[in-house]
Amino acid sequence: MGSEIWDLYDAHGRRTNQTMVRGEEVPPGLYHLAVHIWPVNDQGELLIQRRAPTVQWNPNLWAVTGGSAVRGEDALAAARRELCEEIGVDASAHALTLIACLKRSNSFCSVYTLPLNGNAEDFVLQKEEVSEVRWCDPAGLMRMVSEGQLYNYGDAYFRMLFTYFKQRHQQPAAQEIKKL
Repeated sequence: MGSEIWDLYDAHGRRTNQTMVRGEEVPPGLYHLAVHIWPVNDQGELLIQRRAPTVQWNPNLWAVTGGSAVRGEDALAAARRELCEEIGVDASAHALTLIACLKRSNSFCSVYTLPLNGNAEDFVLQKEEVSEVRWCDPAGLMRMVSEGQLYNYGDAYFRMLFTYFKQRHQQPAAQEIKKL
């Protein structure tokens, strides 16, 4: 498998025609595209995944499904690809809802949600990246953060996420998991 190539963007989110190889340091003043996808079930629980013990960044830690866009991809295409690769969910573009685009130190991170139902064993995991998945309510997520079990995306991030879900007390019906 070849190296993953990322497009680089300026501080205003415009593609620069420059690229970089995953694992290299993002050049100062430039950004890449990242995505987070939070599947949510009819009970208001969010799907989290435990990172495989062999991954470079935070092995064995629980985290959101996500990753980086590769050359030529926009954030939505990257979100759909990451869902499919990491947990075996083939989500249509209209099923994903963009809830935020965050400018971070070296990335623009698009945060999506996806209504989805299913049991943990229904997901097809990419064993190189994901060792297990589970559903967790917001209080459980914050407990896991405080115990160092879930990656801490920051107070502002979690406030944004939980405010979004609280304001959307009327959620669309979640789709069932379709095995690939």
